[in-house]
Amino acid sequence: MRALLDAFTRETGTAVVLTSIGTADLPERLRVDARAGRPTLDLFAQDNLGLRVLVDEGLVEPLDDVPVPAEVPPAMRPPPVDGHRYFLPFRPNVQVTYANRARLQAAGVDAPRTVAELRTVARRLRDAGRGLGRVTLPLAQGAPATVTLCEWIVGFGGNPLVLNDTGSVGALEFLQGLWRDGLLARESLLARYDTQVDFLTGETAWLAPNWPFTSGVLVDQDLLERFLVYEGWRGPVRAAHVIGGDVLGVPRGVAGARKTQALALARFLMSRDTQRRLVEQNAWPSIRTDAYGEIPAARRETFAAVQRALADGWYRPNVAYWAAVDEALNEAVRRIVVGDAPARPVLDELARRLGAARGPGAVP
Repeated sequence: MRALLDAFTRETGTAVVLTSIGTADLPERLRVDARAGRPTLDLFAQDNLGLRVLVDEGLVEPLDDVPVPAEVPPAMRPPPVDGHRYFLPFRPNVQVTYANRARLQAAGVDAPRTVAELRTVARRLRDAGRGLGRVTLPLAQGAPATVTLCEWIVGFGGNPLVLNDTGSVGALEFLQGLWRDGLLARESLLARYDTQVDFLTGETAWLAPNWPFTSGVLVDQDLLERFLVYEGWRGPVRAAHVIGGDVLGVPRGVAGARKTQALALARFLMSRDTQRRLVEQNAWPSIRTDAYGEIPAARRETFAAVQRALADGWYRPNVAYWAAVDEALNEAVRRIVVGDAPARPVLDELARRLGAARGPGAVP
């Protein structure tokens, strides 16, 4: 990133000071600046799930008049908030699925493309794996379980903010059945971005979704060729892949020449050349469809999978009560998937809690 910013300085004459601020710390930094009336930041990159508070508290400038390149597809554009654009696309991330080629071949199956095929393949892998489930879904407490359940619920036509609609119930009942039948490895409850890599390399898992940085780790260990990398499976209604990553914003009060320079940097970061370099040098997925020209041969399959997954991307809603959604989804894993409680009554209870968190009269 530093090399890119130096290139921007050479092109424009504008020096860029790079500051590291944690996702959880950025709102307070902007509050302090707003109270003082002196913004100390001109442009920031923030996790796309940490945005709502910035808008609700008036900490960011609207960016309705800033054009987004036509090569950035709709799925890569941060959704408007209350009818206005406050954020610009920068660095997306999405999970893809890693399948052990030799293990699938030995079991006589292909990589599953639907949840129905997943059930069949998971059963064959279990039978070939001495009765142990060989599929690890990211169900570790916190964000991993939340991302996984969101993808499944949306894939079944449900809404995680409602949680007791037909699609949510169907998704949880399907997952419950996979768990009950021993088709998921019990290590799924520990599966997150780092442990999934260990499960794949140690062959605890023969089929596992994870973020695409995994391919870089496998390349370093000379193991990537052992795995098929693809976009994963779709639900009965649609394919759904949670889009993570960072977006760009301009703090409240940045104006005049400072705002002009900040937006010039934002346009530079969204440009084809910059996005292409981030793909090639950092192995980052791109917001643009025209930035994948010179991908190293070993990673082409991964980036093709990333592009297909992003095409079916889904942004988590930036609602003020997301912490309650996260808690409810994790509780659904514990009580329904693992605890085998009937899905409908548990989800009705959790939906009532979400309703209380939204507030009287509010709709999802």
